[in-house]
Amino acid sequence: MKNRRGVINKHPFYISYMTIVTAFLLALKYIAATILLIMVILAPAWIAQQTKKDKTEMAIVRISSWLLCWTGLGWFVALFRATKK
Repeated sequence: MKNRRGVINKHPFYISYMTIVTAFLLALKYIAATILLIMVILAPAWIAQQTKKDKTEMAIVRISSWLLCWTGLGWFVALFRATKK
């Protein structure tokens, strides 16, 4: 099989195979990044649960973690409230 330049290609499915592998690795990277992001966002609530906080404190930690996480400061406040005694 010849390509556009007239060079004989020994492996006609090489390009399509590499495209599939590249797409799979890209999807795997985005899945891993999404899982890591979810773990970071949910970390303060999990820490508060492990330190046996009461329901009111757990609700404050979860609300500040989920709603204000995008600010960064809200996530640190939630993390601080989850770890303080």
